[in-house]
Amino acid sequence: MDRKALLLVTFFVEGGLLVLALILMGFSGLSLSSNIYLSFEATVYALLLCLPLLVPLYFVVQSQWRPVVRLRGKIYENVLPIFSNSKIIDFALIAFLAGVGEELFFRGWLQSVLISKYDIWLGLLIASAIFGLLHYISTGYAIYAWLIGLYLGVIFLLTENLYIVMMIHAVYDFIALVYLVEKGGDKKGGLQANG
Repeated sequence: MDRKALLLVTFFVEGGLLVLALILMGFSGLSLSSNIYLSFEATVYALLLCLPLLVPLYFVVQSQWRPVVRLRGKIYENVLPIFSNSKIIDFALIAFLAGVGEELFFRGWLQSVLISKYDIWLGLLIASAIFGLLHYISTGYAIYAWLIGLYLGVIFLLTENLYIVMMIHAVYDFIALVYLVEKGGDKKGGLQANG
């Protein structure tokens, strides 16, 4: 995909999700300021909590287990071509927008509303399932995204800090994009460093 087109699509999709989340939070009576606490400690905590997500990412890239090989094939076939003309700075912007927009929508609004309507576990499971389904490129990938959504949802429940889950999501997405494109692009020369 053309680099400028990808950034434009990302801006409208992830930025649109952010705006939609803010509107829905307002209608739902949820306060954004009561769920975002920026601090050095929260940043360190988020970076440490990102580490467990890197284990399954490494497993997906390295494993020879047939279901994982199929999942990796779907990622390389359907996702990586979208980023073929991207630069590292593009990945940082995409990851930032996804982390903020998606977490504000899925954890800040959807999970919060579902928990208040049902209970903690049902709200968490439904919000995470929707997160997984909206990342569908294959059943395996949707399950992978659902598990990541569960992880982020539990962290939000425990910390009550959207900043932490936004940071985890953004850092994970950045690392995943760079790692997957580098691994999948080895035959093509890997990433372009500058732009």
